[in-house]
Amino acid sequence: MNIAIITAGGKGTRMGNKIPKQFIDVNGKPIIAYTIETFELHPHIDAIVVVCLKEWSEHVRISLKRNYMNKVVRVVDGGDEGQQSIYNGLLAAQDYAREEGCDNPTVLVHDAVRPMVTPQLITDCINATATHGNAITVAMPTETFILEENGHHRLLDRNRMHIVRAPQCFRLNDILRLHERAIADGKTSYRDCFSMLCDYGVASYEVSGPTTNIKITFPSDIMLFRALLNFNEMQQVFTANND
Repeated sequence: MNIAIITAGGKGTRMGNKIPKQFIDVNGKPIIAYTIETFELHPHIDAIVVVCLKEWSEHVRISLKRNYMNKVVRVVDGGDEGQQSIYNGLLAAQDYAREEGCDNPTVLVHDAVRPMVTPQLITDCINATATHGNAITVAMPTETFILEENGHHRLLDRNRMHIVRAPQCFRLNDILRLHERAIADGKTSYRDCFSMLCDYGVASYEVSGPTTNIKITFPSDIMLFRALLNFNEMQQVFTANND
């Protein structure tokens, strides 16, 4: 069993908008709906858990119904930190899996504001987790990186730098145990699962994802997302006309 956990608990203050960025409407549909839809349509995703701001949970349910999404089995409240939101999602996934007679499903933790995730990337993460135990999506940087130390700058080797993204994929029992260990140790401010893996020295397996798998954070990202949507639509029309 493969369960997607879509985290939508952030308030998106850097966007400067009155509503959380995951609920901003783009071309007639909220950003979160685009994200969920890709997992909904994927043949290897059996169920979806959405972790959401409590005051926006009804909005999520309305959007799911409006867009005919049936794989969402739980909509649960987020926490004050990203770590708590992910943990709430993991517990909900465990609860659903046990109801279905599955003790240790594969879970894919993904940001609601990464709506350009591709079906191929989802497949790659599931396959890598089956072989290696986990899968962390990364992208290769195209910019130059420098490190500032006491007013001096040092050039970093771009070939050794990776950008950590999502999905981040695990066997449920493994990542739940690590979360519970962190909670017992009083560590409650991890932004994502990969940070936790690094802190506890757990080996991770990288899966390369497309550069278009952007995270929407600033208003300029909305413009880029809209452009990517329009480009994909034009490609589909071109392909259809040439079949």
